[in-house]
Amino acid sequence: MTNNNKEIKIKSGKSSLSEFVEKKLASDEEVQAFDDYLESEARDEAIEESLTEIYQDDNGQRVNVKKLDVKKERRWLKWLVSLMVGLILLAGAIYTGSYLYLLYGSGTQAVSLGIEGKKQIAAGEEFFYTVSFRNNERVAMKDIEIKLTYPENFVFLASEPAASEANDIWRLAEVGAHRSATIKIKGKLIAEAGTTQILLADARYLPANFSSQFKKSASRETTINDIGLNILASSAASAVVGEESEIIIKYKAKEINYLTNWQLTIDHPDNIELLKTAAAPATNGTTTSNIKQTAANVWQFNQISANEQELKIKFKVKEKKDTSVDLTLRLEQKVSDQAGDKYYQFWSKTLSYETRQSGLNINLIINGSAFNQGIDFGQTLNYSINYANKSEANLKDIIIMAVLEGDLLDSSSLKTASGQVSDNTISWSKNEIPKLALLAPNAEGIIDFSIKIKPASEVSVGSSQIKSYVQFSLAGQEIGANETNRSNIIVNKINSDLSLIEQVCYFNNDNFPIGSGPLPPKVGQTTSLKVYWVISNNLHELADLTVVSQLPSYVSWDNKNSNTAGNLEYDEQSNKVIWQIDRLPLSASNVKAEFNIKITPTSSDLNKILVLLPATLVSATDSETQTAITKTMTAQTTKLKDDNIANTDGMVE
Repeated sequence: MTNNNKEIKIKSGKSSLSEFVEKKLASDEEVQAFDDYLESEARDEAIEESLTEIYQDDNGQRVNVKKLDVKKERRWLKWLVSLMVGLILLAGAIYTGSYLYLLYGSGTQAVSLGIEGKKQIAAGEEFFYTVSFRNNERVAMKDIEIKLTYPENFVFLASEPAASEANDIWRLAEVGAHRSATIKIKGKLIAEAGTTQILLADARYLPANFSSQFKKSASRETTINDIGLNILASSAASAVVGEESEIIIKYKAKEINYLTNWQLTIDHPDNIELLKTAAAPATNGTTTSNIKQTAANVWQFNQISANEQELKIKFKVKEKKDTSVDLTLRLEQKVSDQAGDKYYQFWSKTLSYETRQSGLNINLIINGSAFNQGIDFGQTLNYSINYANKSEANLKDIIIMAVLEGDLLDSSSLKTASGQVSDNTISWSKNEIPKLALLAPNAEGIIDFSIKIKPASEVSVGSSQIKSYVQFSLAGQEIGANETNRSNIIVNKINSDLSLIEQVCYFNNDNFPIGSGPLPPKVGQTTSLKVYWVISNNLHELADLTVVSQLPSYVSWDNKNSNTAGNLEYDEQSNKVIWQIDRLPLSASNVKAEFNIKITPTSSDLNKILVLLPATLVSATDSETQTAITKTMTAQTTKLKDDNIANTDGMVE
């Protein structure tokens, strides 16, 4: 047997354990270096895995990047698309810009729409609206429609050209470039004074070669500055149930008036009964036969003249439903057309009455009127108390008390035959008037007294009115404040302090001659003098202010006239100078007028003082008190009393 075992030799030396034990430990630097190595190896493996994922085909096999086919990008296609889009945008911009330039030119409005017409007119005055449609551009405007919205109180009369539809729509086929079209409308406005009426215009049009419609609008305001009438409605402040009450309407046409035919309508509740009417004569003696009652509450007025006329309408409160009752007066003009009749209101007023119910009928009258009225400083107020037993039984131990509220009265000026005065009251009983002990049915009586208004210098600021009424009690009972035992109430308001300063001068305040000719006047020679009128007014607004001076036959108008308000005119036929101001608000200042007059004395005037302005008259209506104010100036003569520089005795030489 062959022995294949080789000889085993055991190397003598140190063991592995001993070598490990004897080996040196790694330092901190070596450990850190080893850690860095491991981290680097880990990063390399991560990168390798990422690249493998990137460079592999759809089957998961690694791709040989050396054999990859690179496909070139088609940049020319993107460039072509961008170019086409740019050209389209540029073409659109050029088209839009060209069209807008053709349409709007250098920046002006393509179309202008305007309305012309009077800013202020009188009620009923005929006038024109002119509507203009102008094409300001280089292209035509087609399919134009202009629609007008008239004020509610507008009366259409005619138009040129005629309307296409319903007097308010006009259709135009075309208005060429830089051309215009005009519509002229004739009509009138019937409305209350002070109201503003607005006309609206809308134009729709289509520019040539354009599919969208455009719109343009315009408006015009017109104010009613006057109704051409002086009208005043007055009545007592209260009404007794079952007794007749009265409304007084005074009216006249102004110099400029377009409403000569109209109707009065009174609106009232069902517990009011309108009674017969009475037309008083006009100031020139003519009657009001031009008034016709067409219904229970309607009166037709025809051909109103410049002479003041008066209509009295009586009514009765049938039963007391409330403490007060209102009646509304309306003035309207009827206009008839194809659509029928339409009424246009141009004046209205509501009268309020306190309703009273009593067996003793008692009424208060001041200066002949039971209505509210204006008063002046220093004026005397004459009071009358009318009392009557309207019941079927005797009334015993009646006490009547007049109440005068307000600090305008001068108590020291009171004049009365009897009565007990206490503060602002005056009382009468059977002790002062024996018949008040027992007043039989239908028996009546009157109590009169008077008192003055203080002068303006003694009145404090804020005192402007006096409220007066009468109360009573029966059977000697104390008088209580309630409407069942009270008379009508009268409120007297202080009229505005209208005044006119009138001067006739040869020199002005600067010693400069504003007249001409000899002074004093000489026979056969002409002397010209300046007349100054200055109006002052501080309390209330005034209406229909007029200053009239009747020149003597030997005094002539010499022109050189001017005025700051209203109209100053000379009537050659009547030889009158007339200054008219329709409305004088409190804000008006420096209201003055001036003109020259001239005289040429004759031999019969030698050594005489001649009257230049006999008695200038100034009148107006107080808008607050509704009272006519009239004042007369003293005569102006050749003495020229207001010219301190002239220093003449006025005697003709």
